[in-house]
Amino acid sequence: MNASAAPAPGHDPSGSAPGQDWRRFAQAHWAREPVVVPGVRPLGLGPADAHALLRAAIAAAPPRRVRLATADGWLRDPGPLLPGPGDPDPAGYAERLAREPRLAGDGWLLTVGDPLSHDFALWSRVRDVLAELWRHVGQAPLPVTAELAVGDRHHSVEDTAARTDAAALTWVLDGELTVRVRPEHTGTEYALRARAGDMVHWPAGGSHLDHRPGRCTTLRLSVPARTTSALPLVADVLADLMRDLVRERPDHPDGQLTLPHPMPSGPDGRLSAPPRLAASVALLTDTLAGPGPERALLMRWAALRSAAGLDPAPPRRAAVRFTPRHRLRRAAEIVRLPREGGPTVWAANGHAWEARPAGADAVLARLRSAPRAVTVAELAHTARTSADDPELLSLLGEAYRARAVTAAPDRPERRS
Repeated sequence: MNASAAPAPGHDPSGSAPGQDWRRFAQAHWAREPVVVPGVRPLGLGPADAHALLRAAIAAAPPRRVRLATADGWLRDPGPLLPGPGDPDPAGYAERLAREPRLAGDGWLLTVGDPLSHDFALWSRVRDVLAELWRHVGQAPLPVTAELAVGDRHHSVEDTAARTDAAALTWVLDGELTVRVRPEHTGTEYALRARAGDMVHWPAGGSHLDHRPGRCTTLRLSVPARTTSALPLVADVLADLMRDLVRERPDHPDGQLTLPHPMPSGPDGRLSAPPRLAASVALLTDTLAGPGPERALLMRWAALRSAAGLDPAPPRRAAVRFTPRHRLRRAAEIVRLPREGGPTVWAANGHAWEARPAGADAVLARLRSAPRAVTVAELAHTARTSADDPELLSLLGEAYRARAVTAAPDRPERRS
């Protein structure tokens, strides 16, 4: 076992915390070997924030993203063991579980997948931290997922630690965490001990086991790092396009897929592919032949780029009906991606949309350079169109819903 990658507490072998100098972290540690980097507090996320985020995520997240493990394994239905209104802080929640008869005084671990999408402010903080790292190692082209975990006296068992194709960045927000990392193609095992304020990193490949000697809260980001990691995203895009194509083709069978029994065969006894599967192959071929996949992947990439890869993004906010006197100010970076043979794509805060007005580029330049808020009427003048142009209002409306711009109420007219 190699413990050399776990520096003494308070000592940073890179000479600087990555929150202050991601360049040193990227050069010394990123994608090289497992390491603990002490003294990292770039997220602005403490135990109380994490507890509030857990409660919000549990209330809104699908059940499959919320898991509670005990010494005997994952509970199928944790029910009242999850934090609720009666657990105002993490200490109170831990004390309640310590008295829970179902746990018999054993340790436990609560994990929630994709928790940040329920809090835009916290999601933005983590996104900005990732954006700083990508400046030195390159933009992650695939979704970066987050997992928030809080546990007490819990360790993962050997047969649950599968090899992963994602690099990991784990911030210890509270308590102490020990991670045993086994990189692929090597017999070396790293024992990484981290305390509150530390960050643990290991490259893609290999497996890991977590141990929490006491109460501990962590936020782990998984960064896909293999070519095959792109396949699920591409498959999802193609599946969506194929469903759209089916709706456009009423002659294409779209009912429940059942096959006759026994399967029909030819005179020589040979079986052929069922017609429904052959039709799906033809549908996939038609989908790939059209412009849909490239357009959909570009939109997805634009959204991910504006989110520094952090996915999923918080949902869009409710729309506002703009008038010519509404005053808009840019509040976030707006990514612009040109598209050959189609409208330019805009993206912000993990959402992408098409910029169809002819003067869209002029509007974006004005939003980027304006030292003050500008009215819809002024932006319309910049785009050489009217303030009630539906395409312009749609463009600005999408920017507002994606939180790329703020909108102030109409300024009342002054009377002389």
